[in-house]
Amino acid sequence: MKHVRTFLTFFVFIFFNINFLFSQEKQPPVNSDNKVYQARVGVVDMKRILNQSKAYQSLVDQFEEIRRKQRNKVTKHEDQIRDEESNLIKQKNLLSKEVYAEKAKALSLKINEIKTKQMSEGKKYEALFEKSTNKIQSALVDVLSVIANEADLNLVLAKSQVILVGKDIDITPKAVVELNKVLPKVTLGEK
Repeated sequence: MKHVRTFLTFFVFIFFNINFLFSQEKQPPVNSDNKVYQARVGVVDMKRILNQSKAYQSLVDQFEEIRRKQRNKVTKHEDQIRDEESNLIKQKNLLSKEVYAEKAKALSLKINEIKTKQMSEGKKYEALFEKSTNKIQSALVDVLSVIANEADLNLVLAKSQVILVGKDIDITPKAVVELNKVLPKVTLGEK
């Protein structure tokens, strides 16, 4: 009997608490003036904006051109090193062990120097690419701010953060058009 009474007390307690919670949930949010606010939301597809941005595409083209030139340089250096290595191997029997070791060490140092230089140049261009990409993103934030103000939006979210998106709140096409007007091209490394 004691267990039944405890169970009934617990059940009544839970029932009233759940009812209280649901009644709290049904009330609309109000401010001190008793006005109800309605959030207006816009959603943008960041990947699509970058893919359709003229500035980003020009930046990618510039970066790819630099990478192509770097690869050609690397190939040229590799060919030179192979030739030097081949000549050194041919001279191995003609040179003393000390002279051969010295030349081999010099060649190894040259190889390491070229690798270091290539890595630093690669990092330099990646940093320039990132800097230019940040410029595009900054311009995009400005564009989205203007669009949000014009459409009286309270919130703009990235499409990747949302599960379902209605077409009427997707402002991506307008953002692409405006970004291309505001920033048609970016030069790699431009401030």
